This record gives sequence, C-alpha cells and structure tokens, in this order.
Amino acid sequence: MNKLQKRINIPQWSVLLVASLIFYGFTNYIYLLYLAISSLVSYGAAIMSQYEIFKLTVTEDDAELKIAPYKAESSIERKRYEKIVTALSIIINAGVLIVLKYFNFFSGTVGGIFKFNALTYNFIIPLGISFYTFSLIAYNIDVYKRETEAEMNPLKFLLFVAYFPKILQGPISSYDKLKEDGLFDSHRFEDNDYLKSLFRISVGLIKKIAIANVLNLYVNASYANIDKTYGVALIVTSFLYTIQIFTDFSGFADITIGISGLFGIKLEENFDVPYISSSLSEFWRRWHMTLGRWLRKYIYIPLGGNRVPLWKWVINILIVWLVSGLWHGANWTFILWGLFNGIVLVIEGLPRQLQKKKDITPTIKKQNQLIDALKTAGTLCLINAGWILFRSANIKEAATFIWRMIQIWSPSSYSVFADPSISKANGLLFVSSILIGMLIVMKAAENNKDTIFVKFKKSETVITISKFAITVIFFSISLFVFLYLNSIGGGESSFIYFDF
Repeated sequence: MNKLQKRINIPQWSVLLVASLIFYGFTNYIYLLYLAISSLVSYGAAIMSQYEIFKLTVTEDDAELKIAPYKAESSIERKRYEKIVTALSIIINAGVLIVLKYFNFFSGTVGGIFKFNALTYNFIIPLGISFYTFSLIAYNIDVYKRETEAEMNPLKFLLFVAYFPKILQGPISSYDKLKEDGLFDSHRFEDNDYLKSLFRISVGLIKKIAIANVLNLYVNASYANIDKTYGVALIVTSFLYTIQIFTDFSGFADITIGISGLFGIKLEENFDVPYISSSLSEFWRRWHMTLGRWLRKYIYIPLGGNRVPLWKWVINILIVWLVSGLWHGANWTFILWGLFNGIVLVIEGLPRQLQKKKDITPTIKKQNQLIDALKTAGTLCLINAGWILFRSANIKEAATFIWRMIQIWSPSSYSVFADPSISKANGLLFVSSILIGMLIVMKAAENNKDTIFVKFKKSETVITISKFAITVIFFSISLFVFLYLNSIGGGESSFIYFDF
C-alpha cells in the first residue's frame, strides 16, 4: 500500500514573521523585548475592546469559556470600559516612547533651568520605535471606534507591527491597509511583477548610495567648518542637504516598496514629488504622506480641525506641528523646526480661514505660469530654511549657520569642494548631478508615458526593455559608488530617519 505524504503548506505570512523578527533583532535582541511588550499591550487592549472575554455559557451538559463579540453601543458602562482599556494601551505605548526617547532631554532641560545635576540614563532605544508606536496607537483607536476589526491571531498582529520593510522608517500604514494590500495572503511566484520591484529597488539604491551618501560627505564637511565659511558657500550647503534628505528618505521608501513587491505585498507611497509644491501646505501633503495623514486623523481632527474659532484653529495647527517636531527627535532644533512650519502654515492659511468665517467664497484666480514658478521657488526656499534647523546639532549651530549664510558679502576661507579630505569624491558629485537629472526625466516620462509612448507600436515592450536596462545600470552604478566611497573612507552613512 502506497503512502502519500501530505505536502506541508507553510503560509507566506509566517515565513515573513520569522524573517522580520530575525531582521529586527539582528542589531540588538533587546529591541525584540520592547517590540513584544508594545505589541502585546495593543493586541490585548484591542481584543478586550471589541470582545467579551471568557464568557461563561452554561448548558445542561457542559459549560464552556469563549470569546464573544460585544456591541459597545448597547451599553454606556461597556463603552466607558472600552475607552479606559484603549486609553491605557495608548498611555503605556506612548509612555515607553516618551521615557526612552525624551526623558534625558526633558531632565536636562529642567536641570539647566533650575541649576541642578539632571538624572540621565543610557537607554537602549529601539530602531523605528516612533514609527511602530504611532502604528499601534492608530490601531487601538481604530479598533475602539469599530473602524477596524481586532485581529485575533497574535502572530499575524505581530507581523503587522514587525514587518521588516517598514518597521524602521515606515510607511505608517494602518492594519486594514496592510491587510488589504496582501500582508497575510499567499502570493504565487508568477503573479508578482519582479522587474517592477527590482526597478524600484534600483532607483532607491541610486538615491541613497549614489546621491545622498555622496552629498553627505560635503554637507558634513561644510557643517564642520562653519566658522570658516560665509554666504553663497553655506547657501549651496543648505540646498545640498535639501537634496540629500529627500533622496535619503525617499530612497529608503523606494527600496522598501520594491522589496515588499517581491513578496506580492503593496506598501503605501510616502512621497509625491514634494519639491514642486507651490505652498508649504501642499508640500506637507506630498512629503512623508503617511505621517501627515496620521497627524491629521489622530490629532488635528480630534482637536476640532478648522471647525473651531480662529484662535483655536491656530492653536490646533501649532500643537500638531509641535508633536511633529518632537516625534522627529529630542532636541530643541526639532521643536523650533516644528513651530517654524506651524507658524508659516498659519500665516498661509489665515486668509482662507478668515474668508470661511465670514462666509466669503474664495475667488478662483486664473493660473499664471510665472506666478506659479515664483511660488514654487519661494516654497522651496522656505523648506530649505526649515531643513537648516532640522540638520543642525543644536540651536547655536543653526543660528551660526543662518547668520553666516546671510553674509553673502563676506569671503570664505574654506571651500568644501577644495577640501583635500573629500576632493576625491568630486567626480562622484558630478555623477550624482547627472543622476538627479536622470531621475527628474524618468519621473516626467512616467507621468506622461501615455503621451510619450503612444508613437511606439509596442509601447509595453519598449517600457519593459527600458526598465530592465535602467535597473541593470542603476545596480551597477550603486555598487561602484558604494565600493569607491568605502575606499576613500566615506561609505558609512545610515539612513537619516533611522534616528527617529
């Protein structure tokens, strides 16, 4: 008699969970402990919020313990219980984040004000804690509001939190969005578009290695020699950092979206060509879009949004941007950066809010390309000014940078491009500028592909061949630049947002 062995079918999501935990714990296994505590708290709170746990059902034959769904709207007392459970989860998770990331900052600030030796601790701060904490807070709130069904499987929930392409730098995706985009599904090999995913990874590598890492050498050197530099040289440095932070962060987003695509899982876009924005509000709708949506949904709207008196609307905007600044780091530079953006957004939105309060319908002005170009240039200058605060190590350094930058009449005794310690990278800087141009052309072609490729009889074939060629070229350039940077001692450069 032949015995047929049953094929062991291991779900893809379970393999991804193991891979994610190994990936996250590889740097420091203590990270896994923090992750487990935060995940367990949110998981338990969500279950307790939507279900009546261990309901005793007694029949003539037996008694069983089970978890039964509970309709919160049928009981005021139950609703209060759910609110307490959800609040405790948020307090615990936010508390862990605040203690680990901000205790030393606040302790040092208070100690400096009242002139005493502040208590400080060398906490182990997990990578990506700000990102996964915000995801957990959003999950618990959505479950409480019945916008999301609580996940019963603790391992699937852990994968939602720990999924390795997104845990370090986002996107801050909701549970429902990741589930909808196939996080827990099994995907067949033939269903995945591997060329598209590898192309996206290659674009991310070019942004990070061949542009951001190269610019990092010049920005760091310039900041280290602020006392020798004035005017145009520092203006150039500030714009180099503006390019660096975009290519660094969006490059990571490209890599994570591409890696996720290899598994057939879609991740949300986090950037939408932000530097072409004609206003600061438009910029923040295009930059780090998942964080912007999180701040709007879970802070701005609960505070009342713009459906409040004018003075309250101003406070709401400033609160949102104070939170955004603190989320990015425990430093006064981030707080000032957040308030700077908040104040500019208040000034920008004030005329519209005044018209709204007076029931005046805003007039739609005829578009003028010159005016639009000037608005875009002005917005980019504002963004660039904000990034100076973002990049500086402290307020003194930021103030020094800005003060010396506006002295355009003063000659500099230092030129970053003539610095012998990094002059070997000048050729790479030229390559980076060409690659920036290529990325701009590629983005324009992608946005207008229906018009551009309509002349080709086999447009899909042309697009496929182009993607394949660009992927091979970009991987090759990235490898070359990486090896060359390492040979001159400039290859080590982590992603900027790993610090947040």
